[in-house]
Amino acid sequence: MAYVLIAVLSVFLVALVVWPLIAPASSPLPAEQADDQRAVEEELTRSLDAIREIDMDHRAGNLSDEDFQALDHDERARAVALIGRRDAMSAGGDS
Repeated sequence: MAYVLIAVLSVFLVALVVWPLIAPASSPLPAEQADDQRAVEEELTRSLDAIREIDMDHRAGNLSDEDFQALDHDERARAVALIGRRDAMSAGGDS
């Protein structure tokens, strides 16, 4: 059961990371861009909170080493992708 949950969660997280990379890009208006940046910042905050939560659950013994490694890897990859998006948005706004 845990493996199914991890598999579903992994697919969902990969889809979240990959979708912005393959979705057609449009040039947002400044107000839309600010909303997008805010949304990315909020997602990043949630991702970093999830990393801390996963670590606490592992330390408390609620996650096996294998489950921890899978969840932690996926969430860290998501956070890195969000940081990349945030940085790209910031660089695009400075031009």
